[in-house]
Amino acid sequence: MSLEALTKEYQLKSIFPEHYFDKLHVFRLPAGEAICHQGEELTALSYFVEGKVKIVRRLFNGKEHILDIKDKPTLLGDIELLTNQPVVSSVITLEDTVVVQLPLVGIREELLADNTLLLNLSKGLAQSLYDQNIRASTNLNYTLKERLATHILAVEDKGLFTLELKSLADSFSVSYRHLLRVIHELIDLGIIEKEKPYYRIKDMSQLIALKITN
Repeated sequence: MSLEALTKEYQLKSIFPEHYFDKLHVFRLPAGEAICHQGEELTALSYFVEGKVKIVRRLFNGKEHILDIKDKPTLLGDIELLTNQPVVSSVITLEDTVVVQLPLVGIREELLADNTLLLNLSKGLAQSLYDQNIRASTNLNYTLKERLATHILAVEDKGLFTLELKSLADSFSVSYRHLLRVIHELIDLGIIEKEKPYYRIKDMSQLIALKITN
């Protein structure tokens, strides 16, 4: 899809001021590609428009914590641009993904003085904070089975999915054994089945019934 078509479909003018459009680039990335790496210098503002990505932070002990999985358009790099800090979390594609990028080389200070862009960034950060508060309350008020079902539905592709168990246990703040018990419970209920190297959804309706709806 061309930049012109993406501009119309995803209202890019509400993300990037029009006078920067000549600098925008469209990238199509396969599953498993990194849009940005934790700890590296931010080189571009990225607007993820199509596909699915996971946002991952590597902890001091080497473990990875999945912060979020997104399948809706999302701006990436706003925090790092405003704070002039290295990339705080890696963003990895889970399927074929389309990204619109604005390179920062030579225009970083100009961007930080652009009131229209700053307003757009502020709106995005406010929405992210709102979503984060919702997720925090979700983790407190829903069972692991419900959170796991929601995660599976977010990452499945044509009924197949994989589970990074250690990372997922850290993300849910539960033990590895507890997570395994709940997975086996879903298997015993006939909702999912193990089909190496994947899992397969056997009963989509039951899984959807467990999904968290906010």
